[in-house]
Amino acid sequence: KDAIAMPSEPHVGSGGLTPGAPVQDVPPPGGFKPVRYSRNLPKGGPSSLVIALGSAALFTFGMYKVISANRLRRSWFREEKDIRLAILPFLTAESDLQQQHIKSTLTQKEAELMASVPGWEAGASVYHSRYMKPMEKIGVPQSQKSIFGATS
Repeated sequence: KDAIAMPSEPHVGSGGLTPGAPVQDVPPPGGFKPVRYSRNLPKGGPSSLVIALGSAALFTFGMYKVISANRLRRSWFREEKDIRLAILPFLTAESDLQQQHIKSTLTQKEAELMASVPGWEAGASVYHSRYMKPMEKIGVPQSQKSIFGATS
């Protein structure tokens, strides 16, 4: 026997082959109530003029704060610069003393190391020549001698 049994009658609607009457969604008797579509909203906040004036005032206040902060920072920088200029002579004197101490120490060490060399003077310059200007460039036009560093 077949495992699948076919129904003997087609099943449509509440019975039989003719469908029942369709069920439709219709308006109630007398129709629907009218829909209110007019805008009935509360006022939407401050006007554009108030917003523009508020923005301008806020911008002006912010720029005032920025400018005052820049002036304050500039005055701090000026004060620091004045302090550095005031102590500059003392720093220069201290640096000069340090350089003199270093030079005398190096001269003493040089004298100890070169004691066995006859005619050596400690701290004297090692250059014993007179000044000579650079040689003249030969074959360079007069208009280009400044480019090549030659003096005439």
